[in-house]
Amino acid sequence: MNPIIPLFKRELLEFKKHAFSIILFWILTPIIIHTLLAIPLSRLITMDIRYLNWSAAGVWITASGMTAFLQSATRMRKIQFESRQIDALLKSPISNLDLIIINISRGIMYGIGQLLVAIVITSTLNHEYQSLGNMLIIIFQMFTLILHFSVLGTLIGMLVSNHISFVNISFILFLGVTMGFGNFIPLKYYPNSYLSVINTIPTTTAFENVRSVILYGPFNWAGFFLTLIGTILISIITGYKLTGAWRMCQTSHSASSYSIMRAINAACCWGRAYG
Repeated sequence: MNPIIPLFKRELLEFKKHAFSIILFWILTPIIIHTLLAIPLSRLITMDIRYLNWSAAGVWITASGMTAFLQSATRMRKIQFESRQIDALLKSPISNLDLIIINISRGIMYGIGQLLVAIVITSTLNHEYQSLGNMLIIIFQMFTLILHFSVLGTLIGMLVSNHISFVNISFILFLGVTMGFGNFIPLKYYPNSYLSVINTIPTTTAFENVRSVILYGPFNWAGFFLTLIGTILISIITGYKLTGAWRMCQTSHSASSYSIMRAINAACCWGRAYG
């Protein structure tokens, strides 16, 4: 049997065990973002279209992207920096690549769940519903973003051992996604020097695509496929890099105590992955 299957079943069992709190989180997150951010900004920002309909994409991106990131990052940190987790995994037939795949899949699963709930909530609050065709396009585009954040979470969760540093990085990422890519403040309000930088980032096109589809505007298919292909390539490269780094770090772990491994773990991973 493929070792990924029991790992995935374990994730489903964990979800079932904490289903109430997870679903409550999925419900409250878009409501809070909509109420405390989108509604106040709707009274300050003037647009030719209804602001709350336009900013719904920002709610979806922020809620689902950060959910995917945090779920994959926190699980990877638990695997990487808890001795009981490492000891158990070293004795199992599960490969490092299997663990990375299931960790990324975990982020995707939770991110998609958050996305679907956020879409239902914002559509209900705004009294604005998308056609089936539009929703399929939005979900396809959002999948590339959720995959991107899940891979990023796996990377950060593996390399950042210090809890305070992890919290700081997560907070900066949250602020950047929320306020830095036009998700709640139109890009026309940003300086040209800043726009020249973020316009080179593939995810900027993906964000714009989601907002455009919501308003029944044109969809940049070239941007969609570039984002998808770029994200997949980065996922594969990152997966192999992390697999090699983790295998070497685990070899060091098996030859020394975990307390020593924990102290040198970050440096080991950075050096092996990028040296």
